[in-house]
Amino acid sequence: MFPMFFKLQSVSPVVLGLTAPFALSSWALSSLAVASLGGLTNLLWLMPWTRRIKEQRWEVKEKYKDDAEKLEELDAPLRKEFGKSHGLSLLFNVTHITGLLAYGIILSRNIARYIPK
Repeated sequence: MFPMFFKLQSVSPVVLGLTAPFALSSWALSSLAVASLGGLTNLLWLMPWTRRIKEQRWEVKEKYKDDAEKLEELDAPLRKEFGKSHGLSLLFNVTHITGLLAYGIILSRNIARYIPK
Protein backbone atom coordinates (compact mmCIF):
# COMPACT_ATOMS: atom_id res chain seq x y z
CA MET A 1 0.00 0.00 0.00
CA PHE A 2 2.71 2.50 0.95
CA PRO A 3 4.73 2.29 -2.28
CA MET A 4 1.63 3.28 -4.29
CA PHE A 5 0.71 5.99 -1.76
CA PHE A 6 4.19 7.52 -1.90
CA LYS A 7 4.22 7.36 -5.71
CA LEU A 8 0.89 9.20 -5.82
CA GLN A 9 2.21 11.64 -3.24
CA SER A 10 5.16 12.36 -5.53
CA VAL A 11 3.28 12.61 -8.83
CA SER A 12 0.01 14.30 -7.82
CA PRO A 13 1.56 17.78 -7.39
CA VAL A 14 3.04 17.50 -10.90
CA VAL A 15 -0.38 16.59 -12.32
CA LEU A 16 -1.97 19.47 -10.42
CA GLY A 17 0.63 21.86 -11.82
CA LEU A 18 0.15 20.65 -15.37
CA THR A 19 -3.63 20.99 -15.16
CA ALA A 20 -3.72 24.40 -13.49
CA PRO A 21 -6.38 26.68 -14.99
CA PHE A 22 -4.01 29.67 -14.95
CA ALA A 23 -0.30 30.46 -15.30
CA LEU A 24 1.45 29.33 -12.16
CA SER A 25 3.27 31.88 -10.05
CA SER A 26 6.54 31.10 -8.35
CA TRP A 27 4.60 30.62 -5.08
CA ALA A 28 2.32 28.05 -6.68
CA LEU A 29 5.26 26.21 -8.24
CA SER A 30 7.14 26.29 -4.93
CA SER A 31 4.21 24.86 -2.99
CA LEU A 32 3.80 22.04 -5.51
CA ALA A 33 7.54 21.36 -5.45
CA VAL A 34 7.49 21.12 -1.65
CA ALA A 35 4.55 18.70 -1.81
CA SER A 36 6.28 16.54 -4.41
CA LEU A 37 9.54 16.59 -2.46
CA GLY A 38 7.71 15.22 0.59
CA GLY A 39 6.46 12.27 -1.43
CA LEU A 40 9.79 11.62 -3.14
CA THR A 41 11.61 11.67 0.19
CA ASN A 42 9.19 9.10 1.57
CA LEU A 43 9.42 6.94 -1.55
CA LEU A 44 13.15 7.02 -2.20
CA TRP A 45 14.71 7.35 1.26
CA LEU A 46 12.37 6.66 4.16
CA MET A 47 10.44 3.69 2.79
CA PRO A 48 13.58 1.63 1.99
CA TRP A 49 15.07 2.55 5.38
CA THR A 50 11.91 1.54 7.24
CA ARG A 51 11.59 -1.67 5.22
CA ARG A 52 15.20 -2.62 6.05
CA ILE A 53 14.58 -2.07 9.76
CA LYS A 54 11.41 -4.17 9.67
CA GLU A 55 13.30 -6.99 7.95
CA GLN A 56 16.06 -6.81 10.57
CA ARG A 57 13.48 -6.98 13.34
CA TRP A 58 11.88 -10.07 11.78
CA GLU A 59 15.29 -11.73 11.51
CA VAL A 60 16.07 -10.99 15.17
CA LYS A 61 12.64 -12.24 16.27
CA GLU A 62 13.05 -15.43 14.29
CA LYS A 63 16.60 -16.09 15.47
CA TYR A 64 16.01 -15.35 19.16
CA LYS A 65 12.37 -16.38 19.59
CA ASP A 66 13.34 -18.70 22.46
CA ASP A 67 15.64 -16.19 24.22
CA ALA A 68 13.46 -13.30 25.38
CA GLU A 69 16.33 -11.45 27.06
CA LYS A 70 18.55 -11.46 23.97
CA LEU A 71 15.54 -10.65 21.78
CA GLU A 72 14.73 -7.57 23.87
CA GLU A 73 18.39 -6.49 23.88
CA LEU A 74 18.69 -6.67 20.08
CA ASP A 75 15.17 -5.45 19.24
CA ALA A 76 15.23 -2.31 21.41
CA PRO A 77 17.65 -0.33 19.18
CA LEU A 78 15.77 -1.48 16.08
CA ARG A 79 12.48 -0.26 17.56
CA LYS A 80 14.11 3.09 18.29
CA GLU A 81 15.45 3.35 14.74
CA PHE A 82 12.05 2.37 13.34
CA GLY A 83 10.47 5.12 15.44
CA LYS A 84 12.88 7.66 13.96
CA SER A 85 12.20 6.60 10.38
CA HIS A 86 8.46 6.54 10.97
CA GLY A 87 8.54 9.95 12.65
CA LEU A 88 10.45 11.43 9.73
CA SER A 89 7.96 9.88 7.33
CA LEU A 90 5.14 11.57 9.22
CA LEU A 91 7.03 14.87 9.03
CA PHE A 92 7.34 14.56 5.26
CA ASN A 93 3.65 13.64 5.02
CA VAL A 94 2.88 16.90 6.82
CA THR A 95 5.23 18.69 4.40
CA HIS A 96 3.27 17.22 1.50
CA ILE A 97 -0.06 18.25 3.00
CA THR A 98 1.21 21.75 3.76
CA GLY A 99 2.43 22.18 0.18
CA LEU A 100 -0.92 21.09 -1.22
CA LEU A 101 -2.79 23.30 1.22
CA ALA A 102 -0.72 26.31 0.15
CA TYR A 103 -1.39 25.48 -3.50
CA GLY A 104 -5.11 25.16 -2.74
CA ILE A 105 -5.14 28.62 -1.20
CA ILE A 106 -3.29 30.08 -4.20
CA LEU A 107 -5.64 28.27 -6.59
CA SER A 108 -8.76 29.48 -4.80
CA ARG A 109 -7.54 33.09 -4.78
CA ASN A 110 -6.82 32.98 -8.51
CA ILE A 111 -10.13 31.33 -9.35
CA ALA A 112 -11.99 33.86 -7.20
CA ARG A 113 -10.80 36.59 -9.58
CA TYR A 114 -12.83 35.04 -12.39
CA ILE A 115 -16.10 34.77 -10.47
CA PRO A 116 -18.49 37.60 -11.38
CA LYS A 117 -19.53 39.77 -8.48
